[in-house]
Amino acid sequence: MINQAQLLGALQRVQMLHQAGRIDEAWRGLAPLRAAIADHGQGLRLYVLVAQAANDTDAAAEALRRIIKIERDPPEIIGALADLLGNAGHHDQALPLWTKLVSLQPNVADAHLNRAVTAANAGQHQQAVAAATEGLKRFPGHARLLATRAMALKNAGRIEEALVAFDRAIAADPDRALTRHNQAVTLRAASRFDDACDAYAASARLGMAGAQFHANWAAAALEAGQVEDANQLYEMALADDPGHEESLSAMTRLHIEYRTGADPFGHYAALAQAQANSPNAWLRWANALALNKDYARAADVAGQGLARHETDLPLRIVTAFSRGMADDARGPMAELRALHELFPDNELLWATISQLGLRAGRPELAAEAALRMTARDPFHQTAWSILSLAWRLLDDPREHWLCDYERLVMQVEVTPPDGSLSAADYARAVADVLRPLHTTLEAPGNQSLRQGTQTAGSLFDNNDPAIQRFRQAVSDAAARAVTALPDDPDHPFLSRKATSFRFNGSWSVRLRAGGGHHVPHFHSEGWMSSAYYARLPDPTDGASPDEGWIEFGRPPPIFNLGLGPRKLVEPKAGLLVLFPSYMWHGTIPFGAGERLTAAFDYLPQSGSD
Repeated sequence: MINQAQLLGALQRVQMLHQAGRIDEAWRGLAPLRAAIADHGQGLRLYVLVAQAANDTDAAAEALRRIIKIERDPPEIIGALADLLGNAGHHDQALPLWTKLVSLQPNVADAHLNRAVTAANAGQHQQAVAAATEGLKRFPGHARLLATRAMALKNAGRIEEALVAFDRAIAADPDRALTRHNQAVTLRAASRFDDACDAYAASARLGMAGAQFHANWAAAALEAGQVEDANQLYEMALADDPGHEESLSAMTRLHIEYRTGADPFGHYAALAQAQANSPNAWLRWANALALNKDYARAADVAGQGLARHETDLPLRIVTAFSRGMADDARGPMAELRALHELFPDNELLWATISQLGLRAGRPELAAEAALRMTARDPFHQTAWSILSLAWRLLDDPREHWLCDYERLVMQVEVTPPDGSLSAADYARAVADVLRPLHTTLEAPGNQSLRQGTQTAGSLFDNNDPAIQRFRQAVSDAAARAVTALPDDPDHPFLSRKATSFRFNGSWSVRLRAGGGHHVPHFHSEGWMSSAYYARLPDPTDGASPDEGWIEFGRPPPIFNLGLGPRKLVEPKAGLLVLFPSYMWHGTIPFGAGERLTAAFDYLPQSGSD
């Protein structure tokens, strides 16, 4: 049993070790003292310091809780515990502590501020608004509280209120860069793109910088139609961080979709030249080319990288895959199988073998690799898309279980939430909203459409009330369709059946006359995908009876399979077609007129997600 003098001496030695930076020794010195300091406030405080220095957040939090209990809620310890938990990402645990601190110290502005910020970090945006509002009753002109309340309103979807709140916050502290930046984000959410760019510029003058900042500003500039400014801002982002993934891919899209005349992959080439000793730089360049279906050039670039980094496995895989997709797949397929013998658990190998197996005429190998992928991830949309084709080639009845085109391709008319218009009349109203959003000149190179344009970003992030009503309308329509589906706990689509959804991607496509179409594709990030028809070309004499129809089950030409569609659906204005995201689908080219659609990937709101 250690006496008081011995305890104080031991704690003093631990403190000296801590001050000297000898954390491991200090931590070991505390181990035999834990029982003795269980009710010793100063000893527990030292324990907290050492535990934090040793990166043991749980131990530090437990000691702080012990102090709070034995000393009956000392405010400084409650704040310390809330800070510790918040810094560790446990915002939901920190929030009630800040609420308690506000009740103990209602006249401390930082307590109100930290409660509001923590509520926002915990995703409780309405609670963050309420917390900031309560703080502002005691501190009416507090600039940080005003700014926090404004951003909480934005995150709660109360955009117009947020903009008014930002005006107040900026008036209270016009030199705070973050407030100006968050105002820019909110203006962009309100579709006030020119004003957003002005706010980004103001925040830059106040010191805001960095790759992500410049990329966000560039995206707003594009939405404002300032293409040259956007290009320069993306260049600034890449100067900040040459490997900034968002800016790299956005620059490619910009050069393709706005026909700038620049090489869409020149910035990837510059990165590889500047970082020639990094295999990842070559891999990024090759992958960008492959995503845009330039497999021959991808194979050449990956091969150049491989010449410098002969043992790099991803480069070996991508080189073989790209060669196989550009030419005869049999030799590269043999290379991938040999690599698989050496690295049987490599998921990139599974993915490449599953695709190249189809092109090489080896559907059994494609199916084997895809089944490995579904064993690891039962909802792997890419794997199921491969299986739908491999099983068809193998005449495996599981194709019909998986696709069941007659049942799983659903058609439902969309009317406005208030039921005030017919489906056809509502489609005309929706088309009038969607058409002005198409500001690019050409299709993105990494998407399925040909002869047309696609809106950037998420359509449903647009705060236009008409678009938000449309979002509700397609949610309601999808719920009606899905309700009629059967249950199947083993099915990758039906096992996730739900009637409440969130969206993981939403966009609009405008196809032009003279062959506008979608090549067969699937959606890797969804559960259920869709096509909504807002405007269709008028029928023309001599046109094929099924031109412009959506088809299901036909593989893309790159696989050289020669298979036709399993199902065709005639588009009609106001019709929403729904189907599993792994299902191959495309559009038969049409000759005259213009076709305007919207598409979304749904995810179930509850269940296994």
